[in-house]
Amino acid sequence: MSDYGRFMGFTHRMGGMIVSRAKATAQKRLARLLRGRIEPHGKEMTDESILKGVEVDDAGIVQLWVQPTRAHCPCCINDLMELRSEINQQKGVLACHIEVVGVPQADRWTAAINE
Repeated sequence: MSDYGRFMGFTHRMGGMIVSRAKATAQKRLARLLRGRIEPHGKEMTDESILKGVEVDDAGIVQLWVQPTRAHCPCCINDLMELRSEINQQKGVLACHIEVVGVPQADRWTAAINE
């Protein structure tokens, strides 16, 4: 990386890897938001049975893969819509997409949450 990039703060070092400022900011904000968040049926959102994957790209686009605890539960859909909205409001986050997995008609859940 050039000295100019370091001087302007375009990159950060996290865990030995160089990442963009947008990515670093989005990762920190996302971790803070998810830590301690409880889904509607009492489990922590970060539980491995619920949160199946997280990705933040260099532009600050967040992708989550989530398996709701109960298929076809309106409060689970609503909670994921609220989560997406909260993530989108975080500094450093350009956009958020939540992909629902592991439930019947997951594509319909995904479409409803991300519209």
